Amino acid sequence: MLVAVDGSGAAQGVLQSLRWLQVSHDGQVQLVYVHPPIVADSPLDAPHPEPDLAPCLAFCQQILPCACSIKILTGDPAEEIVAWAGVIGAQLILIGSRGLTGVERILRRSVSAQVVADAPCAVLVVHG
Repeated sequence: MLVAVDGSGAAQGVLQSLRWLQVSHDGQVQLVYVHPPIVADSPLDAPHPEPDLAPCLAFCQQILPCACSIKILTGDPAEEIVAWAGVIGAQLILIGSRGLTGVERILRRSVSAQVVADAPCAVLVVHG
């Protein structure tokens, strides 16, 4: 299972939803964080901070009976999540939604909607 996290409060809701799922002891859960792509005009040494995912990993390890790990990718979040799900053969992608609607959804681009449209497996979207 691939669990997309972004370090926000919404990611906590996604992690909490893991409690509802039946995960076998021989399964694997991979927390995936995607850095935004590096802009051509930005200096190469510009900092690209990433959230501290250790608490997310600890939470997963506490509530799940299976192996949990972290994968950090760089690029377009939706494209990277979909591609990585294919690489690891994920059977499920768990992703949060910010609840964007209407024009805001179009202008700000919904990552979860794009993942649902392009994923090679089932997707569970957690609203929150």
